[in-house]
Amino acid sequence: MAWQSSAIAAAELRVVQSRRDLCGDLRRLQSRLSPALAWAAAAGVAALVAFSLTRRRRWGALAGMVATALIRHAVQRLIARANSSM
Repeated sequence: MAWQSSAIAAAELRVVQSRRDLCGDLRRLQSRLSPALAWAAAAGVAALVAFSLTRRRRWGALAGMVATALIRHAVQRLIARANSSM
């Protein structure tokens, strides 16, 4: 009877440790994905703004140049951040 309770206690300890490991892994994954997702969302918004601005004839060339510069800058920073977190 005592061996059964010690086996149950050992199994409970393994479950607790497994949960701790899983929570730590999820935190690390979230910390790696959060900046990338934020930059991807910002790039998407910039692309939509650029598209809507280029539809206007007067501001088309200027808006296209500004949007291109912003998107290039965002992508370069995203790549630099991804490389530094590895």
